[in-house]
Parts: sequence; C-alpha cells; structure tokens
Amino acid sequence: MFILFGSPRSGTTLFKESLNLHPQVLIPFQTTFISPVAHLMGSIRDWSKARPLVEQLIVSTDDYASTLEPHISRADVHDALDHAAPTVAGVLKAIYGKIAANTGKAIAGDKTPDDLLSIRKLEEVGVLASDIKFLHIVRDVRGVLSSLRNVSWAPAGIEEYFPRLWNYTNLHLFRAMQGQPNYLMVRYEDLVANPRDTLQKSSALLGLPFDEAMLDHAARAPVLRHDQSHLNLSQPFQSERATSWTKSLDADTQKHCHDTAGEALHAFGYA
Repeated sequence: MFILFGSPRSGTTLFKESLNLHPQVLIPFQTTFISPVAHLMGSIRDWSKARPLVEQLIVSTDDYASTLEPHISRADVHDALDHAAPTVAGVLKAIYGKIAANTGKAIAGDKTPDDLLSIRKLEEVGVLASDIKFLHIVRDVRGVLSSLRNVSWAPAGIEEYFPRLWNYTNLHLFRAMQGQPNYLMVRYEDLVANPRDTLQKSSALLGLPFDEAMLDHAARAPVLRHDQSHLNLSQPFQSERATSWTKSLDADTQKHCHDTAGEALHAFGYA
C-alpha cells in the first residue's frame, strides 16, 4: 500500500484523483482512522488488547460508511486484522491490501492531509521505517495560504500559525525519508507544470507503468468536482496557479511566511 502525504490545499486531491485514473490504483475518499490507530497502538502495545479496539475504531469512524465500506466490509476488516502483523504498518497493509484485492486493483492507498500533523507519532510507531510507499506533495506555503483564503472551512487566523505547521510537518517527513527508495517528494508547482513527468515518477514508485488515462482531466473526480473546495478538479492542469499567490497575497503575510517557514521554503526550493 501507499500513503499520499501533503498539507491541506497543497494539491493532494488533484494528485490523488490523477493517480486514481490509473486502472490499477484505488485511493478511497479521505479517511480519518490512521492517526487514531497510530495513537492507540502507541499506547497499547499488547496486540491482543489493541486488536479489538483497532477494529472497533475503524468501523466506527463517522466516515467509514462513505470512505471504506464501499471497498471493504466489516467482515473483511475483521478478517484483515486477523491476518495483520501486530504493528500500525501491518494494520494499514492488511486493510489496503484487502481493498486492492476486493476492487481488483494492483495497489490501494490513502490520502488524508490531517495525517501529516501526526507525522512524529507515525514515525514513533514505525510507519516511516516500514516498506509502505510514500508520495509527498509539497506546495509553496504562500500559495497554500492564498488558496486557504478561498475556502469556507479554514479557521480564522490561520495565516498566523499555519506557516509554522507547514514548515515543521513537511520538513520532518522530508528529512526522515529523503533518499529512501520507497519515498518520492513531488512539488505541486512541478505537477501542474509538467504532469506527465511527475505522474511517470509516481507510477514508477508504485511499481506500475505510466498510463495516459492519468492525464485525462475530463474524467477526473466526477463526484468531487462540484464541491466548493474542488471547483478546478475537472479543469486541465493549471500551471498559472503555481504563482498566482504573488498577486493575491499581501506583503505582510508573505514576510510572515519567510520569517516562520524559511527553513522549509529553502529546503524545497522556494526561498
């Protein structure tokens, strides 16, 4: 299995839905169980005690019926956990392996931006040291903030604290995984400027041949394209969006990003 990591409004959904157009890939709708499972199993090391709680957690999440159940039944979750290695990585591989088998895909993965906030816990419980594959999309935090201003769900005052979160979480994952054969860091700006190259590299990481279908914007995310947060999903890759923040973001906010996220801006080539 694989995990697609990225901060909110960094192109995670665009990336995910482009990958989902590959005939051998399935990424369900955004889930909420990975971080809670990591925290649970980090606190209860006895698998005989943790296993029933993990199962109950997965099938009891508010979004289970819409995200996972179309691909893996409650009975399948039970069976998968019975055969899982007693680690967080083992649980994830068992669940997504079952999803791939049930849907006739070669590989299934997860995309949940909130999980990047738990990157230290995921590292603590051994997920980053496993053979799970990791795709990591990064977008210039100034572009992220510009995009966050256009969605209704962004909390008030996010401009103040988000650059710090963006700096820490993305840099932590990057430093922990840089150079590992099961990790690929992708810049949003490169995805929209040269999608073929980025998706070819991503397919290679997943052990799959590139498929032209991944570039078909007209087929992308029919269920999500009318959502207020994803109005551009059905449009061609828009390279101009990579630098639109230069005209929309005020100078004070840009300076704040430099002051609080300068290390990651430099590391990812945005300085």
